[in-house]
Amino acid sequence: MKNAQVINKELPQGEAIVFHWQKLYTMGAIAAVLAMLVNVSDIILGFGATEIVINGTRSAAEWFAVYQESPFDGLYALGILNIFYMIAMLPVYFALLWAHRRQGVQAGLIMIVFLLATAIYISTNAAVPLLVLSNKYALATTDLQKTILIAAGESILARGEDFTPGSFISLLLGSMSAISISIVMLQGGIFGRRNAWIGIIGFTCLFLFTIVATFVPALYNIAFYGFASIGGILALTWFALVARRLFQLGIREE
Repeated sequence: MKNAQVINKELPQGEAIVFHWQKLYTMGAIAAVLAMLVNVSDIILGFGATEIVINGTRSAAEWFAVYQESPFDGLYALGILNIFYMIAMLPVYFALLWAHRRQGVQAGLIMIVFLLATAIYISTNAAVPLLVLSNKYALATTDLQKTILIAAGESILARGEDFTPGSFISLLLGSMSAISISIVMLQGGIFGRRNAWIGIIGFTCLFLFTIVATFVPALYNIAFYGFASIGGILALTWFALVARRLFQLGIREE
């Protein structure tokens, strides 16, 4: 096996640069597998829940009680796994951007939108801030302190609780990125039409679930077992197919 230095001496400068970028495909493939595992974990934990609590219906004080009983339950319910998912997806988007670099502006704009979605979601997500406030609430000794902490918790929930209007923009941008990159994949022909259509349909279903869960919570269960279940299965398939293809594209680095 030739190392990168030797090969770079043999290749023209442009081809050498491309060779180095092959490693991004492998990184993207590994990241796609990680993103898939995060989603599988989310599904398993979701089905293991004893009750479905529609977000936006719990007060900050009630969330503090959840955290004090089980910090993990609070973090999970408020979307900590979504943060891990978005971070894992960053190398995937970079790899897909490089694979479709000849489509230039379109793929680049999708990358920018996803970066924006990730930044907004992580900066406004309520999971970790509510954990911190919950710990402070448990140590509070006066009613005034507890009142202030509850007010702070309500403010955080208003801007960062999943499936509420406060978090909708970041979830909207994330969904649009996933659907759009699947459309680019359909046009590019590198990943195959089946892979692209699975992504388009799957992420569209998940986006429809997000809309219903956010603005029509009374239909949450119907949307969950309809849009979310179909979209979730298709999304997992999309991750697997993307990971396989990226591994294939990365083989040239050997």
